[in-house]
Amino acid sequence: MSTSMPPIAAPSSNAPDYPAPRTCPYSAPEQHTAFREAGGLHRVTIQDGSQHWLVTRHEDIRAVLASPAMSADIHHPGYPEAVPGSRGHAPRNILNMDEPEHMRLRQMLTREFSVKRTRAMRDEVLAITDELIDDMLAKGGPVDFVQEFALPLPSRVICVILGVPYEDREFFHRIANATTDLTFGIDERRELQRQAMAYYTKLIEDKRREPGDDLVSRLVTEHAGPDGFPAELLPQHLHILVLAGHETTANMLGLGLLALLRDPQQRERLLADPGLAPSAAEEMLRYWSILAAAPRRVAAADVEIGGQRIRAGEGVILSLITGNHDPRVFGTGEGECPADQLDIARGARNHLAFGFGNHQCLGQNLARTELQAAWPRLLERIPGLRLAVPEEELVFKRESIVFGLKSLPVTW
Repeated sequence: MSTSMPPIAAPSSNAPDYPAPRTCPYSAPEQHTAFREAGGLHRVTIQDGSQHWLVTRHEDIRAVLASPAMSADIHHPGYPEAVPGSRGHAPRNILNMDEPEHMRLRQMLTREFSVKRTRAMRDEVLAITDELIDDMLAKGGPVDFVQEFALPLPSRVICVILGVPYEDREFFHRIANATTDLTFGIDERRELQRQAMAYYTKLIEDKRREPGDDLVSRLVTEHAGPDGFPAELLPQHLHILVLAGHETTANMLGLGLLALLRDPQQRERLLADPGLAPSAAEEMLRYWSILAAAPRRVAAADVEIGGQRIRAGEGVILSLITGNHDPRVFGTGEGECPADQLDIARGARNHLAFGFGNHQCLGQNLARTELQAAWPRLLERIPGLRLAVPEEELVFKRESIVFGLKSLPVTW
């Protein structure tokens, strides 16, 4: 260990509770913003009473996610659990694996979510988008945009990719809500996990008997054997792919539309120039930063981040929204919109909404395709789209791993 390593920091007697609520849904928690501007890392206390480091600056978050000394393994002693008591029962999956096992399994999935393959789905995504808009128009307003559009679009797309029956969507949605809702107890989570594993185990058996042109069929036929995808891990990974494939994108679709409805200038810019869709998607991802209680890591060896010595076994939590609103990175150019404001022409591709490093979101290209297709089409086909309730009546998911709207009533 280098002698220049900063000294060890003692536990703090006034480490604030984490997670901290967004007092304003459009901004990072005030306390986390204050931490970022003060610099360095800060102690926080999670639900089980243990203390961990909170990282808030963009460059420090990237450093943590790029460091080989930082482990994603929830079973590692010292890992800051999002749900107390989950360590002993959390199944192994690509999200909580370290190298080299993580990369070996990831490479089997990467081509399924490549830029080329997901862009080839654009026409299908647009067709589904138009079908959902047709259904909304046929029903007439007001409708709940979350239920009528934001959930069905990514759910249908991920079901096509995986070969999962879309008619089972209510089951997926129920499991996803329980998985991300921080108010659910450990016993409830275990039971829902059991149900999910039973469902995906049966699906895999069905695909083995009658494979199709889908990801699950290819995994069981092309990646079998000792060097393939471990059979015992496959149900858990399908669960993760279905969850990630619709839950996060659904929340982004609703929040992004809300941002456009409450900012007529940004809305008109996108309506007048649909070519801004890629830039708008990146900016929405940065601005909202919907992973509210993740990612988390634990130091497998002593390491220095942001001038702070982190000892092996100490946990680290990353505030993505605080890093993505860092004025040292965004809003620094002449005439550029400040970091805490929305500018759909910013094109902020260096945001951290999909993470960074080896664990960067596997489905980011698919999410981009869906976001870029949906918002311009909605504005084009329903030019009078507006909120059906006062903005202050909207209910946000404030106790969830994934930030979002519980509903979004709209009319036209």
